[in-house]
Amino acid sequence: MPVITTPLVTPALTATRTSADGTGYPGLGTIVNTTDGGVAMYVVAASTIAQYDACVIINTSSATGASIAAVPVTTTNALTSQRLAFAQTAIASGAYGWVYTSGNNLRVKTLVACQPAVPLFTTSTAGSLDDTVVTAGYCLGVVLMSSATSASAPPCVVGNSVIRTWGGG
Repeated sequence: MPVITTPLVTPALTATRTSADGTGYPGLGTIVNTTDGGVAMYVVAASTIAQYDACVIINTSSATGASIAAVPVTTTNALTSQRLAFAQTAIASGAYGWVYTSGNNLRVKTLVACQPAVPLFTTSTAGSLDDTVVTAGYCLGVVLMSSATSASAPPCVVGNSVIRTWGGG
């Protein structure tokens, strides 16, 4: 199990919390390095995030202030932000936890028969990626390491991924 290597007092990568306050807890948007070569960001879940969901990170604001939130990505909400992340632990709606923005041994939900080492795209299934081309949801920097023989969460390599328009700049 990877651990945080950035010199901060923080919750474990698998820990979630229902409130933002507490001694030793990071601010939203805090980014840390991990022992497995990954980078994780502390976020609040704007809706329930299942384990291995691909997520979009969004900046939100309300009467109580600005926030860094994550939601399971779909082709529709991919238009709200280019920042892509991967939940390795489930996070309940309104709870706080870590999502990875890069890493060498992450898992990500994919649709049936998604192939390795090909471009990946967002889908209408929240949190899942696929190799079916959609123009607004190319997940640049995400590479599956094995095929998804059934709907699953195969291992992937993620290098500072972003969501782009397919064929666009």
